[in-house]
Amino acid sequence: MVTRLIIILSVLFAIGFVDARTQGLRDSRGRDFWLAVPPNDHRQGSDSSSFLSLLFNCDQRTDVRIEARARDGSVDIRTFTVPGAAMWETRYSTVQYEHQGVTAPDGSTADCEKAMPMSIHVTTTTDVTVYAVLRDVNTSDAWMSLPTDALGTSYRVSTYASTAVADTTSFLGIPIYTFTAAYPSQFVVVATEDNTDVTIDLSVSRSSVANGTRRTVRLNKGQSYLVQARVTETRQNDDLTGTRVTGSKPLVMLSSHYRAQVPILVEEASRDCLVEQLPSTDTWGKHIIVPPLRRPNDFQSAGPSDVTVCRIVADVDSTLVQVNGSLPWQIDAGKFWDLPLTTALDIVSTKPVLVTIIDRSANRSTGGVRRSGDPSLILMPPVEQFLNAYRVANAEPQAVGAPVFRQHQITCVVPISAVASLTIDGAPSPDPTAIPGTSYAYVHMNVAAGQHEVLCDSAFGIVVYGYGPAESYGYTGGMAFERLYIPSVVLRVLDIQGAPGDADTIHAVVDSISDRIDLFLSGAIRLDGAMMLDLSTFVPRTSTVEDPATMLGSIPFGLDFDTLSVGDTISIVPGWHTLGRDTVTVSTLANILWTTGSGDTVDVVTTIIDGRVITSDVCLDQQPRLFDPLPAVTTRERRYYDIRGRYVGTSLDGLPPGVYFHR
Repeated sequence: MVTRLIIILSVLFAIGFVDARTQGLRDSRGRDFWLAVPPNDHRQGSDSSSFLSLLFNCDQRTDVRIEARARDGSVDIRTFTVPGAAMWETRYSTVQYEHQGVTAPDGSTADCEKAMPMSIHVTTTTDVTVYAVLRDVNTSDAWMSLPTDALGTSYRVSTYASTAVADTTSFLGIPIYTFTAAYPSQFVVVATEDNTDVTIDLSVSRSSVANGTRRTVRLNKGQSYLVQARVTETRQNDDLTGTRVTGSKPLVMLSSHYRAQVPILVEEASRDCLVEQLPSTDTWGKHIIVPPLRRPNDFQSAGPSDVTVCRIVADVDSTLVQVNGSLPWQIDAGKFWDLPLTTALDIVSTKPVLVTIIDRSANRSTGGVRRSGDPSLILMPPVEQFLNAYRVANAEPQAVGAPVFRQHQITCVVPISAVASLTIDGAPSPDPTAIPGTSYAYVHMNVAAGQHEVLCDSAFGIVVYGYGPAESYGYTGGMAFERLYIPSVVLRVLDIQGAPGDADTIHAVVDSISDRIDLFLSGAIRLDGAMMLDLSTFVPRTSTVEDPATMLGSIPFGLDFDTLSVGDTISIVPGWHTLGRDTVTVSTLANILWTTGSGDTVDVVTTIIDGRVITSDVCLDQQPRLFDPLPAVTTRERRYYDIRGRYVGTSLDGLPPGVYFHR
């Protein structure tokens, strides 16, 4: 009996980056990366003040090659070597690489929802971590780029609500509002392979381009696709959070905001762009501990609404979420729950969720003071994806000779039992703060810009962030990207045995189901595939696709269901046993595809156990079958003798002329 694995599930437990490489785990380090530049607000800056910094962090010497494709299709190729244990920066003007979006309520849709050539492809000779910093005056953010081996095909967007600005005048004492600027929620998708079919299901009923929720596009390798929310006077706060994006091949998902105001309850609050590369849904977790961020040195609260936001996004319906031991709250597919991040949050869910931190707007227009900080978007790693060693980088791009960010922080979430072993750059970490109701603590570390190594005896989580005047950046410091909660199903083809001419039926059944099957059984599911068998030993009644050279037949099947149990039959092929080439042949399943009722592909680890078709009673007297090959005819060797009767060999070659006889 042969067992074959259609989709391979990787190891579930993450370890440190040194061990992660030797174990082949997917983590945030790699040798192949794709990036794009989402729209940023440049109304306070200029072409010279707008740039993208790429920062390379490695522990050994590496050669780097960058291919940056511009709007006109031209490619800027850069090659350089980064020394070991160093952080290296290279910079691009964003003019040719940035997507152009909607900047005014009635403005052009520019690059929105078009296949665009702009992207940046990075390859290296050894494993590195790549960070990107998008910068302009008073509007910056940064993100950690994920290597292509950590990418997936299914994503949910997590961004923030759109806003708008209106000028106020009066006529005869009546206020008149002129809608002048739009700040939309947005995201960018990048294809890593040719002929990638992308399906987008918006969480709102329209975008900047058109009404309706579904978008489909085919992208080739390196092409990018921008989607922005539509902002109008009567509907200013559309939020693309929860939008589902799927691809036929791995995608890069950059969740972004043109310039967010956090929270939107405060109209006079300052704004900043948001960018974060998000992980695919199959790497989400069910236990996330979110520490409060360390506040800037010049922090001054503007009131109860001056809070950082923690956002929880669900991928499937009926996701129950419990925070700090409270009663659970249900979040359905594509919906989210916002919480103020004033103390640590211990988040436990029944199904995987995505958790991000959206830092606060630090400034109010009435004061005229540019305090440190502003909105940034930070991915919070789940406990299931913690590692025990990280080499991280606190960004320090230079703008007009001065650092953009002047305060740099690292915050770790670590088991209390392992706090004593937590070190940064070889030195003991600061004192921890215990998180009530858990066995974890968080540790704030005030650090200098540049590279840092953080180690611990146990797996822990890490985020990296920093502040400047009306500026901030933030990103996860690293994590594993293992596929943790993909449901798994074992399908078995049952053996059959019969004599030639006997009627019989081949059945394929559900042999076993993992406890994760409930993750996708939240509605109608369809299973499609094909039964593959040798037509020389079994002739099905149904039509088949036959390969004459191999006599291999394919019988397609499809099954719709809303529950799945062990023993359920998924395919039935009736037919007759025949005299075949062999007495035992294999029947199996192929082209397995799981989809939702709406046609979206569902990731399921599917194992196939092959069956056997056994032909018995071939001939009652146990003699060879009529069309079995006959034994080779044995030809008696010719032997030669001379006239005296003496044997001279099997050939006359080389013998003198004479009289010879053969027998």
